[in-house]
Amino acid sequence: MASYSNKLIRANKGKKSGSGAAAGIYYSIENNGEKDEQAVFEEEALESIAKRRAVIKDSWDFYRMICSLLRDRRKYNEVFRKLQLDPVYPYLHSMTGLNDPGDTGYENTDKEVIQKDLVRYQTMTRTEVAEDLSKQAEKAMPSLVEICKALAGSLGMEEVGIGPIKEIQAALKKAEKKYDGDLLKITDMCRALLVVKDLPSLLALLELARDSFGPLIRRVKMSSLKSDHKSLPGGYRHCIINVELKEHICEIQVHLWPMWLVCGVDGFRHYRHCVEYNTDSFEDAFDALEGLDRKTMAELIVMAEEAVAETPLVSLEWFQEKFILDYFAEVGLFMKHGLYVWAEITLRQLIRLRTESPDIGPEHHETILLYTYLEEVLKMLGQDKEAKEIRTRIKENAKRLKSEKDEAEKSMWDFVIAAPTEAIDMIMDPNKKEREEEQKLRKEVKASKKQWRMIRKERFSFLDANTSASGGSVTTAGTAEEKKVDDDVVTSLEA
Repeated sequence: MASYSNKLIRANKGKKSGSGAAAGIYYSIENNGEKDEQAVFEEEALESIAKRRAVIKDSWDFYRMICSLLRDRRKYNEVFRKLQLDPVYPYLHSMTGLNDPGDTGYENTDKEVIQKDLVRYQTMTRTEVAEDLSKQAEKAMPSLVEICKALAGSLGMEEVGIGPIKEIQAALKKAEKKYDGDLLKITDMCRALLVVKDLPSLLALLELARDSFGPLIRRVKMSSLKSDHKSLPGGYRHCIINVELKEHICEIQVHLWPMWLVCGVDGFRHYRHCVEYNTDSFEDAFDALEGLDRKTMAELIVMAEEAVAETPLVSLEWFQEKFILDYFAEVGLFMKHGLYVWAEITLRQLIRLRTESPDIGPEHHETILLYTYLEEVLKMLGQDKEAKEIRTRIKENAKRLKSEKDEAEKSMWDFVIAAPTEAIDMIMDPNKKEREEEQKLRKEVKASKKQWRMIRKERFSFLDANTSASGGSVTTAGTAEEKKVDDDVVTSLEA
């Protein structure tokens, strides 16, 4: 990130310019030295000033975008933290998927599900192959539409989207960047998206898909939804189902509504920028400022002040997200430039706004992050007493989050421990620690499966009728089948 900023800042370095050119357009934060009035009015100096201003503006926009990307990544991480508290999550986590290559990202080039390598491709150029795949995708699209309609009609989706067919140049670029130029590994030429309400709805969709058009399914990728696997760059997590229609592999992206809400249809733009700028390589957006000289930092502060000029800090409202982000980015500039008093004033106001927000509040992760920066600023200002109070507040929040996780686990264990003697047996178990962890995991999955069975019966009872009609083997809520489900803890979608 810093490399990008430095290159942008130094884009015109070495070009002829008049004395004090940059200072002619920016007031100096570091000093108020004498200005060369004659140089300011020289044509060459004015041109240099305009170029410098454009470079600083581009740098501010880039830095602000980094702040935005990392903010949304924090939101995705928080959503995923809460998803893991869902009673059915351990059951979902135990599933192995189908032909799932594992962690997402560009390190997986050996993709198992690919388009058919037709004989005619041997004499075609890469562009011609891409065009042929596009034609196949167009033929498959009506069938994909029907499948999505059927799923949406049965489950009631939050959002449904079809297409468009991936453009030729986009396919060529993706193949080159992600699959070493292999166009046959592009499986989203024909694509659709479904947004389900929650994790139980996702489980219901997977079951319905298996029983309705199981023979057409070529892959179910769930790895990004597992806590021991990576997310997509930028923090996003979803499920992908690949189906073969008209001899062409198509893709159905299944999104969870809480994840979808963070960026909506702009989620792919977020993902693309996170890949391009490798934002997962650092945690703090302010690190993008490392390596910039003090003059450049001062000029960026002036640009930030211009960005927020129409909305003074004291007039800012909790719902004005654009300006809140601007002021947050400016805090980083203040801290890196040593203007800790200005950083303190801004942080206190931002904390107040986040606390007042009905959607955020005092214990939200965004508010806690602001407190973390405020603690750092207060230490630099020698206000150690208040800094310690804030540190205590941050630690208490961490304890609260841990308590939430423990409570969720306890509620599942209540399904497992049927009698006090069972609890005693578990405590007195002489097995090794690693075996105890394995047994604990199996117990959690068993309890989670019971939770899913209850939810399934209450919300998705139609799945039983669908199973009977299709001849599937999905477990019902019957007593005879419950023992079978409890014994078979780890479920595979290949079954």
